Order: sequence, then structure tokens, then C-alpha cells
Amino acid sequence: MFKFLSRDPVKRAKKHVEKALGELEDGYPDYASIEFEKAAKLFLEGEGPDFAVKYFREAASCALENNDHTRAALMKSEAAETLLVESTFDEAGELYSEASDHFFRTKKVRASGRAIALAILCHLSVRRFNTSMNVLRKAEKRFSSSEMKKMTELNLASLFVGILFEGLSISSKDLEKALGKVKPQPAEVHLFEFLFRSIRLAIQTEIRVEWAGQVLDEVNAKTPIEFEFRYKCPVPVKACDFKYTLSNSLVFSKEPKIGPDMNREESWLFEVMPVLNGGGIVGPFRLTLESDEIHVHKVSNTIDFLITKAPSDLKVEMTPQHISCGLGEDAFLDVTLSNTGDGPAENIAIEIVLSEGIEISLGSDEKIIQFLGPNEKMRLQIYVRGISYGEELVTVKATDGRSGQEAITTSQINVG
Repeated sequence: MFKFLSRDPVKRAKKHVEKALGELEDGYPDYASIEFEKAAKLFLEGEGPDFAVKYFREAASCALENNDHTRAALMKSEAAETLLVESTFDEAGELYSEASDHFFRTKKVRASGRAIALAILCHLSVRRFNTSMNVLRKAEKRFSSSEMKKMTELNLASLFVGILFEGLSISSKDLEKALGKVKPQPAEVHLFEFLFRSIRLAIQTEIRVEWAGQVLDEVNAKTPIEFEFRYKCPVPVKACDFKYTLSNSLVFSKEPKIGPDMNREESWLFEVMPVLNGGGIVGPFRLTLESDEIHVHKVSNTIDFLITKAPSDLKVEMTPQHISCGLGEDAFLDVTLSNTGDGPAENIAIEIVLSEGIEISLGSDEKIIQFLGPNEKMRLQIYVRGISYGEELVTVKATDGRSGQEAITTSQINVG
């Protein structure tokens, strides 16, 4: 008897495999499934996890031949648990997803929900975020909201996807409360502990966009503004991916130079140019940080401000600077009004101021120019008449109605 008990479990497992193959030949897949399961468990005793997974799969396939989806789900779950112990999380995730499908087909909703939750957590652990998101969406379509509320593991999986993939923020207190609701099976402990640590690090990780200088509520178009993009993490991480978001009114004049260095904290300066007036928004920026302990997508804050039209820069020139005319005679002067700024000048008030010995001989001493765009010029002529002898002055003053900027020039006229 003692000799029988001490027999090599691997040899015993092979006997069950042979028996299972015989049952299949005889057309009894249900009995074959049982024999394959016995073989798988003996291979586990003999420290042959690869063979154990193989024969749990065979047991599931035989169960499906007998249209027994519940047993197929159980066998695939057993195979997945074996893979969890070996830390082969990606393959375990696929098996849990298949097991969930089988459970759902037989209307075992709670078992289906737990299996699909484990599939999501397995995919998260190997950083297959897109797969995790797709499996979660599948679960959300599969189960009603009332069913979802009762599935602790699935709710936790959804929370983890939000934190690691979508940049969801949650307090440490709320996180610990959510973690405390889940009681993993012995084979699942390593998976859960690994994810718990990663999640705790993720919620302590911060990325922000901030003004590099003074905080402004309003900026001018065509005037560059500088910001700082930074992160802070409890453990050294490197930035492996990033995505910037700017409103249509902004363009980068200098992008942040993000490098591959491992640090707990890092910051980069960048510069944007407002190109259109109206509202401006910097962010949110998306940054992916990774290390051996964490892999997380974080989403930054946004900064909003108002963009006003770019400032104008009026200049007035008058030629000639010195001119002579006789008493009662006319003289004319050329005036050039230019805007060398990046923004338009609007409702420009032109005022001509004369000393007592001269008067306007043609036109008026005031004029309104509705608009003068950037780098545009306008030419005016002033006609004056000498009415008394002496040195007289003609002053032209231009005032931008939008900014209030003034430009002044003066010429001298000798009447005699």
C-alpha cells in the first residue's frame, strides 16, 4: 500500500492520459474529460505546470464535445489558476475570458463576471491596456448595471482600468476601501498583490501643466507664452509615451523635450504661440510612465485663458521736416501712418494741431481711420496756409482706438 502511495505522480498522470484517449476513441468525451482532469492534477503534484495546463485544456475541449459549457469553464479556470501561480498572466487572461463566455452561456452570471474580471486584471498586469479596455467594454455590454453592482471583482477591475489607462484620480482612502472588499483565492494572491502595489503608486503619481512665470488670465495674440510640464512619482520612472492637446487658437513654438531618463521627478519647459483671439486652452497632456513596478497613463490638468488681439504699433512720419512758404501761400506735407505691430489698429483718430501763424487750407484738422492691419501703411497729405510771419509748427497725433497708443510727429514751417 505504501509503495502504491509513493508512486511517481507523473507516471500515474500518463496512465490517465492513456485512459482518456481510449475513452475518446470509444466515443465518451465526458469520461475522457474526467481522466484528463485527473492527469492535469497529477502533473501539478509532479511539478509539471505546463502539462497540467495542457490537460486542463484537453478536459475543457472534451467537455465542449459533450456540450458541457459549465465544466469547460471550470477546467479553463483551473488552467488559468495554474498559470497565475507561474506568473504567466497574459495566457491566464485569455483563459479566464474564455471561461467567462462559457459561464455566461449557461447563465452563471456571477461566475462569468468574476472570470472576466480576472481576465481584465491579468491583462492589466502585463500592460495590455487596450485588451483590458476591450474586455471591460464586453463585460459592460454583457451585464446589467444591477448585476455589475454585485460583482466586487469586476468593479475593482473597472476601477483599475480607469486609474492605469484613463488617468482616473481617486483618494488613497477610497482606494483602500475598494481593495478591502476583494478577497482573492490563494492562486490569485500574487496577481492581486502586484496590481495593488502598482495601483497605489499610480494614484500617488502626479503630472501637471503650470505657468512658467506669472499666472495670466489674458494674453496677447502673436506673443509667445511659456509653460512647464512636470511629473512626480514615488519611484523612479521614465516617460515612454506622450500626447499633447492645444486648442485651435494655439500652436507650439517650442515643444517639451521629453527624454528617456529614469527619475522620481522631472519637468520640461515649452512655449506656445497664440495665433487667434478668443479662448485658449493648454492641456490636457497625456503622459505614460513606466518602470518595473508601475506602468500608468496619466492625464494632466488644463489651463484656460483669454487671447486678445495682438497689439498694434503705430508710427507717424511727416515730410519734409522743415519747409518755407510766403504769407498767404499754401504748403503741403506728406504724412505716412504705419502699423509695425502684429495686431490691427482700429478707429485711429488723426488730429492736426497748428500754431497760430498757419491754418488748414484744404480739408479738416481731424480724421478717423477705421482699420490699419499689421505691416500696413497709409499716406495722407496736409495743406496749410501761412497767415502771419514767423516759425510755425504742424503737429500730427494718431491715437489707436483699441489700445489707446499715441504716435506724434512735428514739422516746422517758416512763413515769410
